[in-house]
Amino acid sequence: MDSPSLGFDETERALCDLERINRWTLGLAAIRRTLQEQMVDDARPQTLLDIGTGSGQVSALVAEDCRSRGLTLRVIGLDYKLCHLVIGRQRGHRQLRVVAAAEQLPFRVGSVDWVISNLFFHHFDEPENSRILDEMRRVCRRAAVISDLRQSILARLLARLLLPLLGTGRVALHDGKLSADQAWEMHRVEALTAAAESSELRKRFPFRFGLVMQSLTSRPGGDAL
Repeated sequence: MDSPSLGFDETERALCDLERINRWTLGLAAIRRTLQEQMVDDARPQTLLDIGTGSGQVSALVAEDCRSRGLTLRVIGLDYKLCHLVIGRQRGHRQLRVVAAAEQLPFRVGSVDWVISNLFFHHFDEPENSRILDEMRRVCRRAAVISDLRQSILARLLARLLLPLLGTGRVALHDGKLSADQAWEMHRVEALTAAAESSELRKRFPFRFGLVMQSLTSRPGGDAL
């Protein structure tokens, strides 16, 4: 949540609102589709680190997708705010939980298979995102997968018209409008990732982009934490 100093009840309401908005606006499809295109059937259990996990809704659905394909996915949810992780546990989203900042991930090089972020990128500026992307690529063995909002006048208008109709609370309503305003233009993402080898950037429906960046290391093995 962008809003600081929220009480627990307000935070819980806001995260629940965000889960509903993700479902009703088809926002979860972008990250799931982008990650599914990268993952291949592998009998070995895989590890996924979800940074800025919030309630853990996204990684829980990714794990469910994997189970439907006969794959085992161990999920680690990382968030800077402990209350987000507590709420996720109360909502039954299964994951290991870590409180830490994305700019300095407390994991060894190549210690997880995948690192994802969903609706997290737009909260940061270029230098901050550059550090976060480097950290994501450092700790993953396979790839870092990012899904976020791309700049759109229509998206900004819909955020102001649709969110109140969905019964969104004041915190999520404020954050939704702010997030639409802070969405990145595609050329800015391209410029930020231009120096990285083996990266792929694609537009995703609706008003999203999917960014895949290969690991900085191909070192096999390793355990998280």
